[in-house]
Amino acid sequence: MTDHDSQKAAREAAAAFIQSAAEAAPEGAGAAAATDTVSAPEATSADMSRDAAAVPGDDRPGNAPAASTVAAAAADGGVAAAAPSQSAPSAGEASAATASGPAPAAPIAPEPPLPLTSPAVAYGTVDAAKAQGGKRGGGALAVVITLAIIALVATGAVAYLFTSGFFAQEAPTQTQRVALADNRVEAAFNELALEMPDISRFAYVSQDSLIGPKFSDIAIGEPVNLGVSGQTVVQCTATATATYKNKGVEITMPVTLPFEYSETSETWIPGEATCGEQTATPLTPAAAGDIMDNLNAILAAHDATYSEAMAGASVVKTSTDLTTDGGPLTVTLSKQAQTQVDGKTVNEQRTSVVTLNVSWSNNEGWHVSVHNAGQIDYDTEQPADSENKDDEDKDKDDPTAGNSPASVDARANTAPDKLGEVYYGDSVSLSGTLRALGSSSALAQGNGHSNGSLSADADGRVQLVLELARPLELSINGTAYRLSYVAVAVAGLDDNGQGLVGRSADVQGPLEESFATSWSPIGIKALEIHVE
Repeated sequence: MTDHDSQKAAREAAAAFIQSAAEAAPEGAGAAAATDTVSAPEATSADMSRDAAAVPGDDRPGNAPAASTVAAAAADGGVAAAAPSQSAPSAGEASAATASGPAPAAPIAPEPPLPLTSPAVAYGTVDAAKAQGGKRGGGALAVVITLAIIALVATGAVAYLFTSGFFAQEAPTQTQRVALADNRVEAAFNELALEMPDISRFAYVSQDSLIGPKFSDIAIGEPVNLGVSGQTVVQCTATATATYKNKGVEITMPVTLPFEYSETSETWIPGEATCGEQTATPLTPAAAGDIMDNLNAILAAHDATYSEAMAGASVVKTSTDLTTDGGPLTVTLSKQAQTQVDGKTVNEQRTSVVTLNVSWSNNEGWHVSVHNAGQIDYDTEQPADSENKDDEDKDKDDPTAGNSPASVDARANTAPDKLGEVYYGDSVSLSGTLRALGSSSALAQGNGHSNGSLSADADGRVQLVLELARPLELSINGTAYRLSYVAVAVAGLDDNGQGLVGRSADVQGPLEESFATSWSPIGIKALEIHVE
């Protein structure tokens, strides 16, 4: 419907309302005049005296009731009075009315009949009755007309406002023709070219390439109309969790991807993704070997004096309870140095135990701090000059000294490395020369240990012998040992390590009871071998 049609309909309704009001007005006004506004004409003094002479109940023509009496009777009896122009009843009509009424009273002596005249002659000229309620009736009609006009104007105004959209509430435009499906959202996430997280900032964590992202926890929000009237823009936001990982760490981050509906292609178009804060979770404990390689820097950051005294010290034992939650790491350090005592150069053995604390940081990876740097123990041995002279004499007396793998070099038996109490599973780092398995009796003699219940090669699990550069003092299961040789298991090498025989090496790995032999109470599982 147009504005013109709405306004025309409103005017026709108002005109019909006014017409019905006008047709109802005369009927109501006439009733009001008949009951409220008609009054008897004023009686003259002659009329009044004649009324006074009339005897009630007399049915003679001269005794007709006055107009005022008729009017009063009409008012009291509820009968409408005659119109102002109606004449008084005749004498015959009055006699008939009297005869039909109740029995008359006792007769009164007749009097000469009065001349019959019309009410107008008897009572004077009667003007047309004026409706006293005429003003009130006219005012009501004026009010009705005024209200009709107001209603007409209001109806037109309301019709205009409705047609102009003033009261209309903009309904959401149903532009979504195709629902945003889960597989569409998943495909859009998988097509994202997100930047790989930087794992170089994570210390003591595997630096292998990350695999990912893999998206999970995908959620799709409700479509939202972001446009205005005549310009509809419908968007929908999806969220997911992106996961990257290698064998050492898992990195997750929230990703938000907006979609906008295209009416032309009737599909959802993905927008630019937004990535949230990354959360890193360790999958394996900290790499203890990497921590040992950086031990000097860790000690220097804790105590420069301590670090200088133990600079270049070798790690002879590592005891760790590291998990993916971190934990303690205990390291035994040993260092040999020369110093001046009473003007003579002497050998000095320095030993210390350091306890480290390892904890995880979401931004830095594994954080290593010094929990306790123990006191440094100093062992002073014979002067270096005398030691050298004695060594030369021994070489002259025994030209084969040091050539046999089963021999015990006197120089290696000085200034031992002291591990103290050790447990199976502790990691150690030992230096010396790798040898092939020789005479088990010679090896047992060099270690001062023999166990006939075990084989010389631990039932094939031991392939090499490490002839220690310095004796190793330790205690295991309550028994103290001073060892010159340690069994080494290198299973997994192509030639079982035979190509390393005769090479100076640093061997790192845990102590294993299963690698114990008839000549060595402990064996080391070689995880790392550094040869010179």
